[in-house]
Amino acid sequence: MTKTLVINYTPRKGSYTKILFDEFVKLAKGKTEIKHLNLAETPPELLLEKNLNLIMEWNMGKRNFSEAQLSTLSNHHKLIEEVIEVDNIVLAFPIYNFTMPATVKAWIDAIVVSDKTFSFSPETGFSGLCNNKKALSIVVSGFDYNKSGNVKEFASSTIKQNFDFIGIASEQISAFGVDQNRDQLNSILENAKFEIKTLIEKWFPN
Repeated sequence: MTKTLVINYTPRKGSYTKILFDEFVKLAKGKTEIKHLNLAETPPELLLEKNLNLIMEWNMGKRNFSEAQLSTLSNHHKLIEEVIEVDNIVLAFPIYNFTMPATVKAWIDAIVVSDKTFSFSPETGFSGLCNNKKALSIVVSGFDYNKSGNVKEFASSTIKQNFDFIGIASEQISAFGVDQNRDQLNSILENAKFEIKTLIEKWFPN
């Protein structure tokens, strides 16, 4: 049986993102082994001075860290191992102020690490190390960016670029306009649920 890491940042009461996240978990249950990471309950450590410099040293090739330094890096390395150990990743989050919440970006910053999820050589450049995995982003916004004119969101491109960079083929299911188009809320959510069901049938055909 495949393994799927399901990750959500859905702290708001009545979260529509959580409704769709729960729909995926419900439909995927029994079809794949599920591991759950709730970013609101156990957030990644932010890239502050102490851990940022250690991560930069790791990315530059240093490996002889002290026990105290390895303890500081352990939160990041645990998140990386969770990605490496699974076949599929599902990440659900809302859009805040045109992009993903800081906690979600902190998770991305934690898992994009040299010699763990990507490599670099002067001859070939960057190469993703997670090529045999699939990812799904479930992204919800109160504003309808599909009909926004000049107002853009950057969450979709950011998460796709990072998955691409580490070698993971990704898809996205969006539910935009849940506040702006309140009269269409049910249809927006039902359409997203149908897309989730269709994707699960594709990912887990048996």
